[in-house]
Amino acid sequence: MRTTIQIKIVMIYLSIILMIMMVSGTFIVYNIEERDYRSIQASLEQLAQEIEIRLNWQADNTVSSEDIRDKMSNIINENSFYLLKPNGQVEHATGVEWAVGDFVRSPVVIDAITNKKPSAEKRVPFSTTSLQKNYMDYASPILDAKTNELKAIIYVTASTKEVYNNMVSVMQTIGMGSLVAMVITGLFGISFSRMITSPIKKLTLNARKLAAGDDIKRIPIESKDEIGELTQSFNYMASQLSSTMETIINEKNKLEKIFEHMADGVMAFNRTGVLIHANSVCYELVGVLNMDHRFDFIFSKLGVEVSFDEIVEGKEPVKLEKLLQINDRYLTMHFAPYANAKEEAEGLVVVMQDVTKQEKLEQMRKEFVANVSHELRTPLTTLKSYTETLLDGAIDEKEVAMNFLDVMNKETDRMTTLVQDLLELSRIDNRQIQLNFKRVNLKRLLEDTIEAQKIHIKKKGHQLIYEVDEKQSYLLLGDGIRIKQILHNILSNAIKYSIDPGTIQIRLEAGKEIKLEIADTGIGIPQEDLGRIFERFYRVDKARSRKMGGTGLGLAIAKELVELHGGRIEMNSELGKGTSVSLYFKPFI
Repeated sequence: MRTTIQIKIVMIYLSIILMIMMVSGTFIVYNIEERDYRSIQASLEQLAQEIEIRLNWQADNTVSSEDIRDKMSNIINENSFYLLKPNGQVEHATGVEWAVGDFVRSPVVIDAITNKKPSAEKRVPFSTTSLQKNYMDYASPILDAKTNELKAIIYVTASTKEVYNNMVSVMQTIGMGSLVAMVITGLFGISFSRMITSPIKKLTLNARKLAAGDDIKRIPIESKDEIGELTQSFNYMASQLSSTMETIINEKNKLEKIFEHMADGVMAFNRTGVLIHANSVCYELVGVLNMDHRFDFIFSKLGVEVSFDEIVEGKEPVKLEKLLQINDRYLTMHFAPYANAKEEAEGLVVVMQDVTKQEKLEQMRKEFVANVSHELRTPLTTLKSYTETLLDGAIDEKEVAMNFLDVMNKETDRMTTLVQDLLELSRIDNRQIQLNFKRVNLKRLLEDTIEAQKIHIKKKGHQLIYEVDEKQSYLLLGDGIRIKQILHNILSNAIKYSIDPGTIQIRLEAGKEIKLEIADTGIGIPQEDLGRIFERFYRVDKARSRKMGGTGLGLAIAKELVELHGGRIEMNSELGKGTSVSLYFKPFI
């Protein structure tokens, strides 16, 4: 049930009045009660004094009950009088509660016996719990004037019935006054709350209209108080909001037109991966049948392995790019998360670009390299045959011819190696390379490679350090020939570029991944070149590379072959100190 401000205001007023009446009533009742008790106590004290005077008590006096009744009849009235011995035993009694011979153990009597001083106290008899039969007791000791010994005790009691009657009457009066005050306060509170809630209701009604998008009229300001200021602020807010909404709608229409006429496809997904916007170019590029209402469904149909949650949550790069082929088209897809005003991930934007022309040009370039390689291979083979014939002594000037032909032979070998590398990359790029996957032991392949390269290591004067845990398993699923090709490439580079004599350290480890690290103490690679070291034909020092016989394709081929095995290759280097190459493979389980 909804509680309105008007009801709250009335309830607050009533609660305040009720609290005030309860506090003031309690104070009044308490003071009246105390006043009446003090009056009764004073009466009992005066009565005890008169009794003592009338009895004219002396140490050797003996007073009979008849004398007591005669002397006290006109002053006791409704009170009870008892004359007690020093031990508290009733000697004479005019009341009915205690009989002659009874021992009174009232606190006031005990106090009078013990301290020899008058004492007064309220008392409830054990025989009843009725408030109207409560009493007030007063005990006054009678002492010997010479010895100050206790001779007797005057014990008088009075009913407090009148006190409670007065209290009930006062509480009834206070209760009636409280009821009247609450009624008056309630009527006043309703009137006052209406003055406050009436303009608030108008504001609420207009706020609902504004939230629904309806046009609202300016609310008249009926007062100059806080409510009037609130109304004025609301009118200003409504006008500003209307202007802002108009601007937003204009921008929205403009952006929709821009998106619709863009050459690129644009899709937007909310935080749950539901498609909330897509321009017509998306349907044209991807195909209507591949479009769905959810991110996962769309890209699973397209064969793109990408996780919506990982991109939005920042586990993937902030801007992720994918290349996709659909029929005869090539598309690049850029995935980027977008955030709300609180910098929280709100969803994901996907931008598609048609790169078919660029991709076809790239394919033509690759095909050209392949064709050139094939065209060069035949004459190079012929040249190699003639060179070998000449080296066998087919010309007269043997010494000159031999030197000349030896240079031709070396250049021919270099060009043949280049062509073979180009062909290798061409097959990889065109996915024509066929790998014979089977279970292989990386440790055995590594040791075979080391054995094959030992002659070169000794020739250069290098020291080889080989570290391996014999207890571990180094089995993986791969093509042994291709893996050997990778190992020969990396190890030969370490041998070739290490300063003579150097140290080559090989470490083989097994865990979640099989890691092979080959480190050398060679010339190293500058940091600015390290990021491009796996690019084709890229050389750090072109003159040195040509002198050492490198083609600039070995690391590119090694990287491609490692990735075809589901692994990765990393390189760390410091100029003048050496280079470390790490290969990672998935173990065979």
